[in-house]
Amino acid sequence: MPETLDQLFLLSFLGILALWFAFERGLSLMMFFQQEEYDGPRFVRWLREKNGYDKVASLWLLLAGSISVGAHTIFSHGTLINSLGLALLILISTAFVHGIIRSRAVRQGSKKPLVRTTRANRILTVYMLLSLGGLILLFFASRVAPKGEHYTLGITANAENWMDVFSFHEFAYNWTIVALCFLFILFCQSLPGLLVTANKLLEPMEERVKARFRKEAMEKFAKLQPKVIGITGSFGKTSTKHILSHILEAAAPTLATPGSVNTDMGITRVIRESLKPEHQYFIVEMGAYGPGSIARLCKLTPPDVGLITAVGAAHYERFKSLETVSHAKFELAEEVFKKGGTVVVSTDGIDAALLADRIADIPGTYITAGHGGDVCLDTLEQTEDGLTLSIKECGETHILKVPLFGQHQSGNILLAASCARAIGLPWVAIKGALASVPQIKHRLEVSKNSSGPTLVNDAYNSNPVGFASALASMDALVKPGGRRILVTPGMVELGNKHAEEHSRLGHLAAKHCDIILIVTPDRIPTFVAGVTAANKGDVTIMTFMKQDEAEAWAKENWRMNDVILFENNLPDLYEARFSF
Repeated sequence: MPETLDQLFLLSFLGILALWFAFERGLSLMMFFQQEEYDGPRFVRWLREKNGYDKVASLWLLLAGSISVGAHTIFSHGTLINSLGLALLILISTAFVHGIIRSRAVRQGSKKPLVRTTRANRILTVYMLLSLGGLILLFFASRVAPKGEHYTLGITANAENWMDVFSFHEFAYNWTIVALCFLFILFCQSLPGLLVTANKLLEPMEERVKARFRKEAMEKFAKLQPKVIGITGSFGKTSTKHILSHILEAAAPTLATPGSVNTDMGITRVIRESLKPEHQYFIVEMGAYGPGSIARLCKLTPPDVGLITAVGAAHYERFKSLETVSHAKFELAEEVFKKGGTVVVSTDGIDAALLADRIADIPGTYITAGHGGDVCLDTLEQTEDGLTLSIKECGETHILKVPLFGQHQSGNILLAASCARAIGLPWVAIKGALASVPQIKHRLEVSKNSSGPTLVNDAYNSNPVGFASALASMDALVKPGGRRILVTPGMVELGNKHAEEHSRLGHLAAKHCDIILIVTPDRIPTFVAGVTAANKGDVTIMTFMKQDEAEAWAKENWRMNDVILFENNLPDLYEARFSF
């Protein structure tokens, strides 16, 4: 390596390339880190499972370092480093350029791109500062590489006998370039760790920012004092919230947390930006990410009425047992009863023994909805125009016509209607609102086309109950002579229920489908086995590695009378097959 200004220029050039590489790789890693909700341990586990560490750049650097070592092993006095210096510089540069290209390719192939939020930008800024510091240390470390006399095996030309062909030569060799190559490899491999470290370093500041926003939200909420309906459950909470919001909006101005927003900061943002003095009702979806999650959310928006949709296998991975899930969900009941409110609970989405146990442990005013409940379903009919329900309350029968699809929605409708009754709305108002409830985006959303097939979009947050209901709905939606086509990558976050539930639904799918397009079959082998075992030879089974490939096949081959169900759409964390 040059010992003059030339060396400074070369190191600066390589440093700029390395920083550029770190920035591009950081954007790609941040995209996945964001999908893991900035959870460092979960992100590291996911990265290990995906084998998502750097390969391309590291292999180029390994090649450069190996050539340098090999050259000086054969040729004495370091002459080869001078003749191959340019070639080695090109190899090192190629490592970073190729790594940049791979990083961009991963982002371009993503279904859920990185959102450059204020928090994401803060993490990236600290990550880049850590990367710069790492490169400075790297260059200093490479400069202290050993120099001096070394003995190495050489080749003597024109030797008098074969024993003299190989001999040892003494020469002085500067190992700086070799050290630089291998230190660069260490730098490439450390980037995911630097990203997680950056997030960790920012945690105190993030907590201060969150505390300030939360304080502002609580002050605003205390001033406006809307009636709060808290909704939680392993599944069904977003759909139930959508239905209930439509019912209440017909009676008074109502605000509901949008989409699947159900976290502390998500709700805080809704209060700060969207809650207005005219809102009489505020429907808050509350997600449980561990014991104490819902209790904390209730401190932000103390609920007057609670609604618990289910205690089931969804998010089983986080809680490990249904008992733990039930304790987390019923934190909502504890908080509601502190205000003397009422809690609506599902008898269909919660195991009877668990429900009885929770009600006994947390006494208060409950309204049970479902089989054997205070409000129960008598009959249900699924037609091509939606659902018709006959329900009973206090001995009275009420007929509800709702333009939604999927038998599982009957439970959500029942819960929403029961909650509206608990608030004090009459049945006539509830029936009128339900007759015009809009479809729920990406949740068994049916699109009919007179010149094409019927499309059923159930792409968001699939769970075992909803999956089974969606399969059954195809029987009512398929037109004469049409085929029932399923496109699915299976479900996620089922923990040790993953194999069992996918096997059961695989058997069920074979009964309700004519064509099944399975995405990421290696991730759901029991689903594939279940479909295969139940297939009597009349179901066509195809497998695809990516969702867009399966969707492309469906679009190219569907017919006018077909019904196509898109059941779940995995985020990149589960589907992505990438290589850095």
